[in-house]
Amino acid sequence: MMKKLGFACILCFSLALLNACGNATFNGSSTGNDTQFIMEYSILNTSDHRAMPLKTGDVIDTTVVSDDGSVDIQVENSEGEQIYSETDVPTSEFEIVISQDDTYTFTVTGHRAKGSVSFVNR
Repeated sequence: MMKKLGFACILCFSLALLNACGNATFNGSSTGNDTQFIMEYSILNTSDHRAMPLKTGDVIDTTVVSDDGSVDIQVENSEGEQIYSETDVPTSEFEIVISQDDTYTFTVTGHRAKGSVSFVNR
């Protein structure tokens, strides 16, 4: 009887652990400040964002590494106007040029994504 109970407990714990892994939303690192926002992840199934105060003429060097899944990127000013928006961004490097002084929100949304994204103000 005790062996059956122990086995049942181990089985329930294992199933709970497997279920938790299947529903993971983020595994990685995300860091940012007034000049950069950098994410590296083995699982990204959610959104993360950072706000950066930027000036007219600032250039944001953007690097996306998409090893699996897909990543959407959206950049908005404080009024909610999009200055950049793209879905399923492939591995790429590009610039986002800032046209006016404002605080901009950089949002990264992953769909079973694995890889990295970085936004760095020159």
